[in-house]
Amino acid sequence: MDLDEMFGEGWCVTLAPYPLTETLQRMGVADPVPCPGDLDHTAEFRRGDGAFVFGRDMPGDWALTIEFDSWNGCEHDVLRALTVDGRTAISAYRDPDTRTATIAHDGAVLGCLDLSGGYFEGPSGNVDTAHPVVSLLTAAGFDSSDACEPTGEAATEELDGCLVLAVRVLTGITLTAADFAPPWSGGLSRATY
Repeated sequence: MDLDEMFGEGWCVTLAPYPLTETLQRMGVADPVPCPGDLDHTAEFRRGDGAFVFGRDMPGDWALTIEFDSWNGCEHDVLRALTVDGRTAISAYRDPDTRTATIAHDGAVLGCLDLSGGYFEGPSGNVDTAHPVVSLLTAAGFDSSDACEPTGEAATEELDGCLVLAVRVLTGITLTAADFAPPWSGGLSRATY
């Protein structure tokens, strides 16, 4: 799977622990609508002020969302809304210069994974390595030390490999290209974060 090949260099992918409609509402989409066709043929939905968020249900009551040229899913307020009551969410974004995934749990942002380097940084530079979610990531080989040297599966040179690994570790879902096929629903996010 190569998200850059599929979508270019301006995307945001979020895995949230709620059914799709609730996920989209927590992301500021008041009235989700079905989006016919695949994501390549949805330009008409991407207009207007705000971010258009596409989504689909995933196994285990998870939802997958994607945005183009917007990064609402990585906003800390959005991640806090998606992780209340002890839940965990991951949101990754790509712009021409950055490839990062932000991890949140129980209403708090735990930090960011550098998907190009396989290392994890806390929100203020410090990482709570005793946190159970951080422990899952470090057990998979993501480095949370100043050395920034991942091991095991996290030591991959494939950019999407780090994202797929982090999503699998945190959600139990192994993302594939098929997960980005229709059907989709979505709407314009009116949230201002």
